Amino acid sequence: MRMKTYLDFKPYRLLAIFAAATAFFACDKVGTDGPDPEFTLITPVESGMKGLYILNEGGLGSNNSTLDYVDLERGRYYSNYFAQQNPDMPLALGDVGNDMLLTDDYLIIVLNGSGLVEIADAATARHITQITVPQGRNIIREGDFLYVTSWAENGSLYRISMSDWTTSRVSVGYEPEGLHCHDGKIYVLNSGGKHFETGEYQQTISVVDTESFTVEKTVETGHYNLSDIICMGDVEYVNSLGNYGDDLGSVFSYNRVNDATSVILDHSIANWCLYDGILYTQSTTYDASWNPVVSYGKIENGTFSDGAWFDTDAVKISNCYGLSANPSNGDFVITDAGDYVTPGSVYYFTSAGSPVWSATAGVCPSKIVWIE
Repeated sequence: MRMKTYLDFKPYRLLAIFAAATAFFACDKVGTDGPDPEFTLITPVESGMKGLYILNEGGLGSNNSTLDYVDLERGRYYSNYFAQQNPDMPLALGDVGNDMLLTDDYLIIVLNGSGLVEIADAATARHITQITVPQGRNIIREGDFLYVTSWAENGSLYRISMSDWTTSRVSVGYEPEGLHCHDGKIYVLNSGGKHFETGEYQQTISVVDTESFTVEKTVETGHYNLSDIICMGDVEYVNSLGNYGDDLGSVFSYNRVNDATSVILDHSIANWCLYDGILYTQSTTYDASWNPVVSYGKIENGTFSDGAWFDTDAVKISNCYGLSANPSNGDFVITDAGDYVTPGSVYYFTSAGSPVWSATAGVCPSKIVWIE
C-alpha cells in the first residue's frame, strides 16, 4: 500500500488520563512560593541540567504563543512563564513562536506572526528588547551574530548584530527554513513552502559566506521542500518534505565538500533530535485511506533502523510536535500538540525510554532549550 507523507506545516486534546498508581503525572497547581510565579508540581529529576524552556507555538493570528519554564531539580512546571515575568507587556509573548535559542545571557525567540525576534534574559525570561524580522522562521548563532531565515521578500536570511541589535539582509531561495553554520559558511535550506499550490517547491541549499554576508553558491540537491538540517560530525543530515504527492520526501546526507547527496530514508520525518552520535526520529505517514501511521527510528553511522526508543504502551502520543534530548545524559522530552487548538502536553523520559513526568503545556508545544 502506498504511504502518503505527513503534511508537516505545523498548523496554528486535552492531557491524557494516567493511572493513579504510577508516578507519571502532573499534580494540581499549588500556587506560588514567595515571589515565584505559579507552578505545577512534577517529579524532580537529577539530570545534569537545571531545567528547560518550552516554546508553545500557538495558533496563527491568535496571539497565544507562550513560554513555559521547567525547574527539573525542584520539580516545578511554570506555565505561561514569560507573561508572568513580564506583566507590563500587554500582548505578552506574541503570535506564532517559531524557534528559540539560548545563548550566553540571552533567551531569543523568533515570533513568525508578530514579525519580531524577542530578546529576553536567559535566567529570568524578562524582556530586554525586540528586533523586527518579518516572517521569521529559524535561528542560529555564529560568532557575534544571530542568523534568522525569513519568508519575506521571496526568501531572506537576516543577520542581527549582538553588539547593537542592528540588522542586515541577504536574499536566498524561496521560503527558507532550517540552517546550519560550519567553518564560516551558513547552509540555508530553501523550501518553497508557499508555492505548494503550483508545486514549485525548492530543491536548493544557499551557501552564505559569513565574512562577506553574500550568497557564495546555490546547490541543487534533487530533493524537494527542504525543511530541517542537523550536523553530525562531518556530515549534514537534511529532511526533505517532498511534494505531498508522488514524492514522499526523504532524509539524505549532504557532503559540504563536493555537494553530493545520499538518501538514507525514503520518506520525510516530522521530528528529530541528536544525542551521542544518534539521530532519534519520529515520522507520521498516512495510508491510502488517510489513516495516520506513526513510527519512530534511529539514524546511526548513516543507516536508518526502525523501532520505538521509548515505552509506547505507557504513553500514547497523538500528534508529536517537538522532540529534544538532554545534552547531559540523553533523557528526552516529547511534546504532543493534541488537536492543535487546545493546550498540548509535555512528556519527560529517561534515556532508556521510561516515563518520568507529564504536564499540560500551551497550544502546540514545539521548541525546547535546556538550561545548565
